[in-house]
Amino acid sequence: MKALITGVSGFVGTHLSELLLQNNYEVFGLSRSQPQNKDIIFTSCDINNADLVKATLERIKPDEIYHLSGAAFIPHSYEKPLEAYHTIVNGTLSLYEGIRQLGLDSKVLFVGSAEVYGEGLQRPFDETDLLHPSNPYAGAKSCADMISEQYFRTYGMNIIRTRPFNHTGPGQSSDFVCSSFAMQIAQLEKQGEQAIGVGNIEVKRDFLDVRDVVKAYCALMKNGTLGEAYNICSSKAIPISEILEFLFSASNLEDWNVQVDLLKVRENDAKIRVGNNSKLIHDTNWAPSYNLKETMKDLLQYWRERLRSL
Repeated sequence: MKALITGVSGFVGTHLSELLLQNNYEVFGLSRSQPQNKDIIFTSCDINNADLVKATLERIKPDEIYHLSGAAFIPHSYEKPLEAYHTIVNGTLSLYEGIRQLGLDSKVLFVGSAEVYGEGLQRPFDETDLLHPSNPYAGAKSCADMISEQYFRTYGMNIIRTRPFNHTGPGQSSDFVCSSFAMQIAQLEKQGEQAIGVGNIEVKRDFLDVRDVVKAYCALMKNGTLGEAYNICSSKAIPISEILEFLFSASNLEDWNVQVDLLKVRENDAKIRVGNNSKLIHDTNWAPSYNLKETMKDLLQYWRERLRSL
């Protein structure tokens, strides 16, 4: 089987490519930067380069396409909304048009975001809830989600949509909350006294380990229903403060200082966001295998090793 991953060199793309290679896939990747794994057959390509995307599709003729391209750090989308929309919306159109024009029968997994739901509810979001994006990244993902459904309905393309909630794990950028905490704690272990900067740690989020997320993607590629949307989540929300506690408990620190950094406090940040994963479980029998304490230990160890290598 041949799988193509857009955004292959990113955090999730790295974990997904490793899982597919372990399952004896021939893995091809598109990205602007070179992936670390040399077993990936790589093409340097901006997803908006429609001609190169189409030429790559024509050369590979992939059985499966995992569409991950697009920067995921929400604060950047406030600063550069046109860039966010261009990459996520036009990039998705470039990919789908290449598939359509070539008449390929590839199965596509569109990776969206739970940010499309907007403000949190007093109950878990399910896939029938309306989209209410509250930031440029979420708006762009909402558009691409709807484009994915439209191409399924209009052209009969084999597209499954996903709406992943928060996910973390080894290899994640320190731009993101769990990895930022883990990096700062690893620095504190190495360098001594230092304050840890946090944003609003009272908000509650639905977290999964990235290694469980990519397993869900593969399960949906095999058993998901074409044209449908699926939440990728744990169906449990925990406060960010609890994530911080997990990391401190995994550290060798006896004392620490936590300070609020106003630069880390996000605009329009929902107090709680949790998803309903029953549709995913029903259709695929997927189940998470990592608990968050274990994930935080692995994430902290990742940053310890990175700091040692610097």
